[in-house]
Parts: sequence; C-alpha cells; structure tokens
Amino acid sequence: MADPLMLEVREARGPLGRFFKVLFWVFQCITLLLMLGTCAFVTPYLGADDPEVVMGAGMFGAFATLSLWVIWPLGTVVLGVLALVTRGRKQLIPAPLAMRRAGSVPETTWGPRG
Repeated sequence: MADPLMLEVREARGPLGRFFKVLFWVFQCITLLLMLGTCAFVTPYLGADDPEVVMGAGMFGAFATLSLWVIWPLGTVVLGVLALVTRGRKQLIPAPLAMRRAGSVPETTWGPRG
C-alpha cells in the first residue's frame, strides 16, 4: 500500500501572535503617517521670509526624518521577528481522501507525466 499523501499546514496564531502581527502593521502605518506628516508640517515654513524660521523648520524636518529613518527599520525588524516567532507550529496531516481522488494535490514524483 502506498504511503498516505501528507499536507504541511500551520496551526492558527495564538492571542500573543495575533497581537504582535497587528502591532507590526499598526507600527508600519503610524511611522508612514509620521513621515508624511513631518513633510506636510515643515513644507509651509520652508518658504517663509524669515531665514531663522526657514533654518528652524529645516533642522526640525531633518531631525524628525532622521529619527524616523532610524526607528522605522529597527522597529520593523524587532516586531517582524516577534511576529514570525509567534506563528503557529507546522504540522503534517494526511490529505483528505477527496483531495487525493480529485487530483487537486500536485504529484510528488519526478519525471514526465502522462
């Protein structure tokens, strides 16, 4: 008798895994909005008549952008690793008989088909 066809599946995420996944995407959205918000906030002041206002706006914009360009990748790596670590475990389960008969599971043998 042939070996049963096995499928590799993942368990559902637990509550902590769902929390880290949501936190990862919320962090991405917030940092993107902060980056765009900094640009939108600073731009009107860069055209001012007073050179001190222009210099202050430029320095603020540069510092805020630099800070976000440091925080964004670091936070992405940390939260991404936490989201990956808290995924469900892999399991091998036997394929349902209906899938094996219908041919929806691809062949696992090498060589020409037919």
